[in-house]
Amino acid sequence: MVFNIIIPEINSKPRNTKDAVISILTIEWPLTLRAIFYGIKKRYGYSSSYQAVYKAVKELIQEGVVAGHDKKYWINIEWVKRLQSFTDIAETNYYAKNRINNLSGINDASHKGEIMILNFDTIFDAEKYLYYFMKSELMKTQADTVCWMENYRWQPIYYLRAEYNYYRKFTGKKHKFYFTGFGKSALEKECIDFYKSLGIKFRYSSEEFSSDMLVFGEYVITIFIPEELRKKMAHFLSSSNKQKLLAEVLEKKSSIRVMITHDKELARQIKQQTVNKF
Repeated sequence: MVFNIIIPEINSKPRNTKDAVISILTIEWPLTLRAIFYGIKKRYGYSSSYQAVYKAVKELIQEGVVAGHDKKYWINIEWVKRLQSFTDIAETNYYAKNRINNLSGINDASHKGEIMILNFDTIFDAEKYLYYFMKSELMKTQADTVCWMENYRWQPIYYLRAEYNYYRKFTGKKHKFYFTGFGKSALEKECIDFYKSLGIKFRYSSEEFSSDMLVFGEYVITIFIPEELRKKMAHFLSSSNKQKLLAEVLEKKSSIRVMITHDKELARQIKQQTVNKF
C-alpha cells in the first residue's frame, strides 16, 4: 500500500501535483480530469500542466488512493480507512507506550514496585490515557476478559462513533467485556443499551463504588474521582444536562488519581469474581 505520510492540508497550497489532486478531491467529488485541473488552478493557484495532472491522477489510481469510473474520479474510501488504521496504531503506540511521563494532563507520576500512580488534571485527561493504554495492550492479545466497574457511564454521549469502532475492534479479537454500573439515569440507560448492542455484558450495582476499577490483561487500574465531581456527574446525568456535565465535571480542573497495579494473579481473581456475578 502506498500513501503520503504527510497528508495535504485543506486550503493550504499543495506541495506537489499529487497532493493537489488529493486536496481538491477531498473538497468536491466526483470530478472529471478537466474539472480537477481547473479546480487546482482556481483554488490553489497551482501551475501544473494538464499532462502533469493526468499523470498524477493515473499514478494515484495505481496506488489505490484515487478511484474512478466513466471519466470521473474520487478519493478511494478504502485508502482512507487504511490510512486511518495506520495513524490510529501509530498514535496508540506513541501515546501509551513511549510518553508515559510527558503526557498532557499528567501532573506527576511515581513508581512503587509493581504500582504506578498517575495524577491527571481532568476526568477527560484520565479517560484519554486509559483509552490508549487499554487499546495498546488488548490489540496485542486475544480472548481476554475485561471487567469495568464504573459508577456512571457517559462515554458514548460525547464520542459514540469512536466507542463503536473501539469495541468492535476488541470483540473482533474475541475479548469479552463485563461492565458493572450504579447510575440509572435515562442518559446512562442509552449508553448501556448501546454497549449491550455490541455484545458487552452489563449489570447494576446496588451500591455506589468508592472508586472506579478497570481490569484487563495483568493490570488492575483504580480511578479515584473526587466526591464533589462524582455528585455533580450524577446530578447532570440525571437532569440530562450534557453541557454542564462537560464543562463542570469532565473538563473541570481537579486531581484525578489513577493507580495502575501490575499483578497477574490479582487481575485473574478479580476477573473470575466479576464474571461469576453475571
